[in-house]
Amino acid sequence: MPERHFLLIRDRHGFERSVPINRTVTLGRQSHCDIVLSDSMVSRTHLKIENLNGEWFAEDLSSSHGTFMQYERLTRSRWEPGATLRIADGAYFLTLKRESSTTSEIHLQAILQTAQLLAEDVDLDEVLEQSLERLLAISNTDRGFIMLLEGGELTPKVLRNLGKELVRDIQLSMSTVHAVFEKGDPIWIHNVGADEKLSSHQSILDLQLKTILCLPLVIQGRRTGVVYLDSKRIITEPVDRPTFEAIVSLCAIAIERTRLSEDNLRNQVLATVGQVASSIVHDFKNALFVVRGHAELLEVVSTDPKIHHHSQAILEAVERLSSLSMDVLDYAKVREPLRKTLEITPYLTSIVEPLKQRAKELGVTLDTDGTPCTANLDPNRFARVVENLLANALDATAETKGQVTLSWERVTGGMQVRVKDTGKGIPKKVMRRIFEPFYSYGKRKGTGLGMATVKKIVEEHGGSLEVLSEEGEGTTVIMTIPDHGPSAQSSGSSKVTGSFDSLKASGEHPRLTSGELRRAGSGEHPAPGQS
Repeated sequence: MPERHFLLIRDRHGFERSVPINRTVTLGRQSHCDIVLSDSMVSRTHLKIENLNGEWFAEDLSSSHGTFMQYERLTRSRWEPGATLRIADGAYFLTLKRESSTTSEIHLQAILQTAQLLAEDVDLDEVLEQSLERLLAISNTDRGFIMLLEGGELTPKVLRNLGKELVRDIQLSMSTVHAVFEKGDPIWIHNVGADEKLSSHQSILDLQLKTILCLPLVIQGRRTGVVYLDSKRIITEPVDRPTFEAIVSLCAIAIERTRLSEDNLRNQVLATVGQVASSIVHDFKNALFVVRGHAELLEVVSTDPKIHHHSQAILEAVERLSSLSMDVLDYAKVREPLRKTLEITPYLTSIVEPLKQRAKELGVTLDTDGTPCTANLDPNRFARVVENLLANALDATAETKGQVTLSWERVTGGMQVRVKDTGKGIPKKVMRRIFEPFYSYGKRKGTGLGMATVKKIVEEHGGSLEVLSEEGEGTTVIMTIPDHGPSAQSSGSSKVTGSFDSLKASGEHPRLTSGELRRAGSGEHPAPGQS
């Protein structure tokens, strides 16, 4: 009977998962590792597990907090099945397991382990990480990624052993990946050399890849994304094709289930915001008006400096609470933008000017960069967008004493505005929540409605919003505002992405339009004469 090895991984909270292994793998905190261990005590590239001539070896990759075997710090050692490694002073415990199984048992175990994703209460990022990790291990491939359909476009969500230039680093063109999604036909090649069409491509020869697997993620006939896997080795299939496709389908179900769960939670929060706004905010503002009136009266009738000091403190607190009330009302109400045609340079300059003194106090350089142009937007509502984004950028850049730049330009049918900073960047787990109401990161006095309000106002204009960020590399927010509002066929969209998503704008491969991708994902086809 064939032997099968897997890792039993238990974290400091007692949560366990098993990962099949049949090749050399790296473990660490960074996404390029084969198995990602997200605890902050784990080094970016912490541990390598290697199989040499049927024997397993564990090698610590100069990690900060170490790897331990039987209470001794590990450098490199033979690892016997059944032995346990302790990672980063107990952040994780790894046990190498071995079992003898028939082929059918291996197939069943692979399916059952993947099905566990459906029962686990984890967030979308974790499900994506675990899904890709499991598919790499089961297929015995070395690299891969998962793309999901978001805002009418395929967006990379999780990568393994691939750089930021995704188009350059994979052997298939992105147009071929898109075609897998559009048509629903998988690519299943275990020996590129045996495929004359593929082996004639120079890019394939350059990368020396031997195995390519590219399959659509499908839910009830609706395509939601693509998984891509490859290797420089000719791989003996650990599972047959029908079994592997069933496992990919289970991953697709787990991903979609988690997305729906998060969307449901988000909708519940939105409903709560609306209820709060409608029931108490107006009364709250009326009470604040009375408090403000009495504080201002005290300033008029008294010359005592102490009373003036306290009345000023009251007025400042009232101003903060009034601002919070406005944020809640702005977020809770749907408003049609009162558009005007504006000269953009003086308009945006007037918004930036009051913030320059604060930037100077923080040691941050605040610049503007744009050509004279006009745009059609609501000046009051859009000013709140720019003010919120600039305030966030200044806070994020204060520690690095870096630079914040507000830039603008005309694009086809509208205007594009960018707020770019050289600050500390946004952690991956925060990125997916930045538009969530009442969620605040890195601000002691934040209301948690700033980015939610930004997204809402941009979408009211029929525009799109994209956030590009990585820790230590700063953040760029890109807004595209059309000259006319949303129609019945289009609406605003928002995305939060890591910097590797910049490949979408590289122009290195043909792109499907949003409409084409939506039709492809639902199995629809364009009407005759429709492009």
